[in-house]
Amino acid sequence: MIKRLRQALWHKNFTPDQLRRYVGEFEQCYFTYAADDAVHANAASGGSVSALLIYLLESGQIGGALVCRTALRAAKPRPEFIIARTREEIMVAQGSKYAAVYFANDALPLIEAFDGRLAVVALPCDATILQRARARSAALDARIALVITLFCGHNSEPALTDAIVDRLGQGHGPLTGYHWRIGHWRGSLEATFADGAQVVKPFETFSDYRNLYFFAQPKCHHCFDHFGYHCDISAGDIWSPRMKANPIKHTALIARTPAGSALIAAALRDGVLIGSEEPVDEIANGQARTAPFHYSVNARARVGRFLGVRIKARNDARVRPVDYAIAFIALLNERVSRTRIGRAVILRAPRPVIRLYLYLLKGLESL
Repeated sequence: MIKRLRQALWHKNFTPDQLRRYVGEFEQCYFTYAADDAVHANAASGGSVSALLIYLLESGQIGGALVCRTALRAAKPRPEFIIARTREEIMVAQGSKYAAVYFANDALPLIEAFDGRLAVVALPCDATILQRARARSAALDARIALVITLFCGHNSEPALTDAIVDRLGQGHGPLTGYHWRIGHWRGSLEATFADGAQVVKPFETFSDYRNLYFFAQPKCHHCFDHFGYHCDISAGDIWSPRMKANPIKHTALIARTPAGSALIAAALRDGVLIGSEEPVDEIANGQARTAPFHYSVNARARVGRFLGVRIKARNDARVRPVDYAIAFIALLNERVSRTRIGRAVILRAPRPVIRLYLYLLKGLESL
């Protein structure tokens, strides 16, 4: 009974039209992980992206890879774009960074200044910025060997990370190291402080607030590209009961171009990746709650009118009554978290209350 209920909540029978809309055009889909234990050990989801970048770099197909590492600024963790030229630099950039990035200002200048072939790892919205820049410059276009996008439901303002770091660091002094998420399945948050203390908490310590859209970036309400349409390969987590039981976390890979397909096939053939081809609905069901709502920008556009948020309806998605309820919660929570009083209430609320609120939202998303 419980197994059937869990299957009903997690598994959705997406129609071919829904899959085309949510996932976009593609050639093949895979579940993979890095064959090198050192690569997948500290990765957010299987280490496949890191393994592919190292493979491209060490085989001479690229001279560098645009990646995002964690930097400390005034003892606060912030994402920072770099051009990685070595295996070690790619490894340092492993793991998810759940904080705002500014691709046009910080990443594009690095790409334009790089002399050589380059792979780029970016969020879907940033891959769109890169695509437009490539259309304007043949020289820039020729420089890009491969683009990998990361699945993204939305991103968060740095204020959320700072609040969690302040809470974890009470009595420990300045922060000296930080991982938003490492480890299997949901993973763990890890913070290291100047006194040598290492604080490890379940990732939900951070993600409960994030998944409720508290401190969400306002621009994310306007986006409907969950899987990353403008790339060679899309990569992300697989949140499904089937993969939870697997002792090694895998990466979902969507090959969208001949170059993407050829790279994954070569990496599997040469033992860089371990995995198998999977049907596209397995990819979609690994993101079954968040992807449909993310695509439903029209629901947010209509609800936004009542909350003073101007969002443009941008696709032909059919809007269900439950989509309006989810959109109202997401937009309201984001707006409340931007006020001084709202922020205080959110961060002081008992964790069980936050969890209960999250279960309500997840229940709506599962319908």
